[in-house]
Amino acid sequence: MSDDVGPNTETEQPRSPWRWVAAVGAAAVVLVAIVASFGLLGSDDTADDPAATPPSPIATVTETAPVPSKSASGGGAGATELTVVADAARCIPPTPKWLSQNAALAFEGTVESTKKDEAVLRVKTWMYADGVGGTDTVRIILPAPSTIPMPEFEKGEEYLVAAKGDGKVIGCGYSDVKSAKLQKLYTTAFK
Repeated sequence: MSDDVGPNTETEQPRSPWRWVAAVGAAAVVLVAIVASFGLLGSDDTADDPAATPPSPIATVTETAPVPSKSASGGGAGATELTVVADAARCIPPTPKWLSQNAALAFEGTVESTKKDEAVLRVKTWMYADGVGGTDTVRIILPAPSTIPMPEFEKGEEYLVAAKGDGKVIGCGYSDVKSAKLQKLYTTAFK
């Protein structure tokens, strides 16, 4: 009897190199499946998604007058009231396409008065009003400090303001002090 502990050449088969190739191929398929599942499930990052909705402080539209035609000057009696309530989220860069697809009202106005919790704007021009707005005055109820970029309304300054159909003021650079860049954005969006 032999005390050798070696392979039994009579019963064991030599290992084929194809077993390693098959194992590596199977591991690659599993890795690809895992990576693809993360891609299909998506992520919370919508900053690069042009279809993503920029976060907007909430606004409620009340008391409206007849809606003017596109590019009409303010002409309704009474006031449109917007109430802004801040929420936390990230912003995407403003685009005319997104603004035209999501704004139900847009106007240019001058701040007539401000208080800690409100700003009253005299409408110079209604650029767009789809069923809301159309008054001579817009009263905006302001929130406590917000994480969403919103204009700090100052008496005598001119602003461009837009809001969604559900009454949400569009922040994140869509509503702000009138500038050549913002004017171009509004003109392109509502031409």
